[in-house]
Amino acid sequence: MRTGGTWVYTNSRQPVPGAEDVTFGRRYAGAPRATRDDGEVVLLDRDWLEGPDARPELRWCIPLATLGSAATVEVPVDEILARSEVVVGLWAPELDPAALLTASAIARLLGVTRSTVNAYHARQQMPPPIVTLNQRVPLWTRPIIDHWAARQTRRRRPAL
Repeated sequence: MRTGGTWVYTNSRQPVPGAEDVTFGRRYAGAPRATRDDGEVVLLDRDWLEGPDARPELRWCIPLATLGSAATVEVPVDEILARSEVVVGLWAPELDPAALLTASAIARLLGVTRSTVNAYHARQQMPPPIVTLNQRVPLWTRPIIDHWAARQTRRRRPAL
């Protein structure tokens, strides 16, 4: 979550290391453009505006958009540019695909078997994955797993 201009973890309220704002302009800088009689337009994937993959930051486009080909929607470039500094997300090194942890990687970190991690996940005894690939490969970030694991260790320590 973003608070006071800083991205922080929801659970701990600690700053996310290396987190950067993703602005509307940064996210859609590479979107294709076309020139029409009434001006330049940005071509957006129709799935980004409608359906299960719709992106919340594009809802405002719907009344302004003109239908392009079946796969694209045309939005005036001036409307896109006017919103270019709006923060729509974050980027952080831990979200790099190469840094995400599989159940096997978590098992190695914890010193348990992969089936134990899978059981924790199935019983919802660990944080939910940030993404699941192909509806069957859950992935987690290292800081979230580290935070969760530290809490588990504290709970299991014998009282002094």
